[in-house]
Amino acid sequence: MSVIFYDFCTMHLLSFLFFELLKYHDIENIFLGNIGFNLTRSFICGSLAFYSYQNLNKIYEDKCLTNNDFNNELIIYHRNFLNYFYYDIFVMIYQVYKNINKKIRYDLLFHHLLAIFVLNLINDYKMYNITLLIGLSEGMSFVSGFKLIMNKLNETKIKNILIYFRLLYLILIRLLFLWPSLILFYNDITNNCNNFKENKNILLVFCLLSIIIYNEVKWIQSGLKEIKRI
Repeated sequence: MSVIFYDFCTMHLLSFLFFELLKYHDIENIFLGNIGFNLTRSFICGSLAFYSYQNLNKIYEDKCLTNNDFNNELIIYHRNFLNYFYYDIFVMIYQVYKNINKKIRYDLLFHHLLAIFVLNLINDYKMYNITLLIGLSEGMSFVSGFKLIMNKLNETKIKNILIYFRLLYLILIRLLFLWPSLILFYNDITNNCNNFKENKNILLVFCLLSIIIYNEVKWIQSGLKEIKRI
């Protein structure tokens, strides 16, 4: 419980700092407004993805998580990742309550609830190396806040670059690399690691990934429509 409180305080402080920065530059004057909070999303998701990129080779060097120090690092990473989704849902509800947004983005809410379910499942099976691999997916959201700022400042060229970045990340990193890699990695560790063998459930993984990929395709279609409007 103390970990959740600490993470919430840290993310809330970060949101407040972005709010003060945007208010100072007359860009946004509402606490937890869309631009400020999307900058918080950008920072958190960018940090999660950066840590994943930095340590990706380690999960292949220690597939069975026999190194306790590395395993403990991954547990902390896993909890931070999970708490981010809890905080994000809290802010989404707060924004509707305060009429910052008229309604919740249901596609994003579904994505977050699915992520919470998957991360809790990973925690049950202690497969924290899978969490690190999933962390790569958050690199797409790094541009969220910056895109809104560029739109506010009418910096069309930069905004368009960010739109292309998001779409290419979705297709090249998430769809073509990450999810196939996750299936191969899961199959590898559940076949070769004694601590993971007994909980192997490849059908469940395929079902969850099918839901995720369906959602990805919807986002890709949305991104393509956005590009057509450029």
